[in-house]
Amino acid sequence: MSGLSEEAARLRVDLADAARLIAPVWPIDRFVAVNPLLGLVERPFDEAVAEARRWFGAAGYPGDAPLGRALRDGQVAVGDLTAAVTARLPGLVEGSRRDVRGWRVDAATVVATDLLHGVGAAVPRVDPRCAAERFDAAHGTAVAPAVDGEVGRWCALLTRPGHDGSPGDGPGRAYARWRQVVRHERRARRLAGPGLTLAVEEAPEAPDEAVLHALERLGVHPTERVDELRGQLARLPGWAGWAKWCDDWAGPEDVVPRISLMDLVAIRLTYEAEVLAHARTGRAGAGLAPTVHSMPRVSGAAGGVTPRDRARAVLAALALDEPGEEIFGWAERLVTSPTSAERGSTVLAALEAGHQARLLRLLDRPPAPVGSPVAQVVFCIDVRSEGMRRHLEEAGPYDTLGFAGFFATPIRFRPVGSVESYPSAPVLIEPDVEIPERGAPGSEAATAQRVERRQARTTAERTVASLSHAPVSMFGIAEAGGWVLGPRALVRTLRPRARGERHPSTVVVVGRPDVPGVGLTGFELEERVLVAETALRTMGLTGGFAPLVVFCGHGSTTTANPHAAALDCGACGGNRGAPNARVAAAICNDPLVRDELRARGIDIPDGSWFVAAEHDTATDSVTVLDRGTVPATHGALVDQLAADLVRAGSANARDRLRRLPGARRSRSAERQVRARSGDWAEPRPEWGLARNAAFLVGSRDLTRGLDLDGRVFLHSYDTDADLDGTALETILTAPMVVAQWINAQYYFSTVDPDVFGAGDKTLHNPINGIGVLVGVGGDLRAGLPSQSVEDGEGPVHEPVRLLTLVEAPRDRIDGVIARNPILRHLFDGAWVRLVARDAPDTAWCTRLPDGAWVPILNRQANSEGAAS
Repeated sequence: MSGLSEEAARLRVDLADAARLIAPVWPIDRFVAVNPLLGLVERPFDEAVAEARRWFGAAGYPGDAPLGRALRDGQVAVGDLTAAVTARLPGLVEGSRRDVRGWRVDAATVVATDLLHGVGAAVPRVDPRCAAERFDAAHGTAVAPAVDGEVGRWCALLTRPGHDGSPGDGPGRAYARWRQVVRHERRARRLAGPGLTLAVEEAPEAPDEAVLHALERLGVHPTERVDELRGQLARLPGWAGWAKWCDDWAGPEDVVPRISLMDLVAIRLTYEAEVLAHARTGRAGAGLAPTVHSMPRVSGAAGGVTPRDRARAVLAALALDEPGEEIFGWAERLVTSPTSAERGSTVLAALEAGHQARLLRLLDRPPAPVGSPVAQVVFCIDVRSEGMRRHLEEAGPYDTLGFAGFFATPIRFRPVGSVESYPSAPVLIEPDVEIPERGAPGSEAATAQRVERRQARTTAERTVASLSHAPVSMFGIAEAGGWVLGPRALVRTLRPRARGERHPSTVVVVGRPDVPGVGLTGFELEERVLVAETALRTMGLTGGFAPLVVFCGHGSTTTANPHAAALDCGACGGNRGAPNARVAAAICNDPLVRDELRARGIDIPDGSWFVAAEHDTATDSVTVLDRGTVPATHGALVDQLAADLVRAGSANARDRLRRLPGARRSRSAERQVRARSGDWAEPRPEWGLARNAAFLVGSRDLTRGLDLDGRVFLHSYDTDADLDGTALETILTAPMVVAQWINAQYYFSTVDPDVFGAGDKTLHNPINGIGVLVGVGGDLRAGLPSQSVEDGEGPVHEPVRLLTLVEAPRDRIDGVIARNPILRHLFDGAWVRLVARDAPDTAWCTRLPDGAWVPILNRQANSEGAAS
């Protein structure tokens, strides 16, 4: 191996180290909610946030405004805030108090009052992170943002489907294509100067060697290489995230044009080295103007407010208008001493304490009585299922459970009449079983009609669907395309309605009956038994089966929405959950499977029948699927369940509309949610998983009858049936981790929308089916649109870290954590807060980062008297 090849190998290690800062960005049509600091999760939360501040200019913590709203709304108590100040700033406030005219004022009260009435501390300016930023800081130029704009433009061009010369079949192709074309491009030469052509021709053909060549031109020493590469990636974290997905997550079937991380840094560094060389001549400065979202964000005190002004405001709020100079000086020191990070972490602690206290008070009540259910309905753990579960149980003798929405059946699903399949499973699982959908015997004519209707609808909507993923804002299409779309646009505007995929009873899943030993679902018998046993044991449904058991998947019907997959089932890879529910039901109805399960201690009575259903979270409708296959003995039960699901959906729609902007109480709730679902001009058809805050592992007795406000992931668990902790380990290492990804993305999209959010969806330009840009260029915007986390007046999502509550013996929980490094990172690193109790008659305890369990005291006193 030559010296250069050895150096290139070391470069690849350095690039992987640098890229830990970057989270992967999935294609937007398979949107995956992911922790934006996923690569830093092995470090404690506060350290990871500090890294995000250093490299992205991100605050990483909530500002003061959410705290004020929370106190006004009674979500946080004054005691929560002062306790957070004391815990987070012990060196500043411990033992510090003053007597003012007979009043004893302690430091924690002064700091807490400043958090409510003062102005936040400035976020320190981000130091230069890469060669171009260092040059800009020294010369007052804008080389770095100019390079951002150009590299972002080239990334969009190189990932265009069908782009000649850039197929997605391996690393290095994007760099090779860029190198071939850029030397002939006038715009590039205007910025980088006439030497660009020669510089590109002299650059090595291999992207890794091109990176080494450019780093040498920029004067970057090998010991500084990781930081330089990290700084380069931090300039375009969206495109870097896409490249990381291409490198680490894309499968062979993903034929979209790709860019590898090495391609990206090779293009950027080669370009940057030549632009800087041109800028040093002094002839390039005029054209180097910043681009949108290009510079690190810096926030600070607004309106020229001085420390004395802040101290005066605090003392006035405490009714101490004339305290004297000594007290003024003391208050000034207190309000200015905490850094921006310390203020933010204190606000976060107060918000979390308030939410935890409210939730635990709800859970500390005797379980609601329940009779024998006529049906057990298993919903996805998605927080949007919580309200539907509660209303269904109010409608009749039903018991509901929670389980990950792919129901332990990772599949590739091929709809009837289609020649292509798609994966329907969590992104961490690669399905190897394809399930084709076919018509039931005797339903050939009805199935053909369905296929024909689907093809006609696809043809009619192809223009609108393609435009919703084209590089132009959908809200611009409404104006620019009016003459073209004409009557269809008029109908969509005046009479919006949901147009979701329907599942008539004439179609069933039949799988691969031609393969020996394989049943109707495409899985071999041993696999089918494993699927059924895993699902039933993990959710705690191992006995007491009702006559009807329903697996209810979910999806969301929206129109002209590039982020539509963000509203579908995360457990199904951003797809709808109905196919998985249908396969799981078929497996549990298989007599051979039931015989095997009976030998393993799970006896499903002959009188119990499993059916599938799907909950549309945008319209609050639940469709029972494949009703034509239900035995006559269970037909009346299914009919009654369907009617009760309609009533539950109506009640849930009324609940949701109270939070959706623009809802009118005078109109039918059902009609309103359907209209919003089908309205292509509606930026908030539903709230998705906004306001998610907790993950609860326990029996339904813990939460039955409680209104949890759609904020809790509910996973069923029977502690008495899991003595070895296997089911608990599965829950905590899989669905709980996914819930943390979701929670972290909503958190960071809320506290740092400019850095981690996708921006205003009315300005989105979808690009190549990959993601969205804001405006005409720049970085790919990852994360959630602003309309997903705020209502136009402020954030709707309350930014708190996930609270996990478990009802199980603490030694069992400790054993699971000890065996799984990911759980130690999440719990010990304070990414997730963990609260547990051994049994219903024992006290809740919180687990500290060092592994100790501490009883939670009754916070009722602290939670009363919230500030108005």
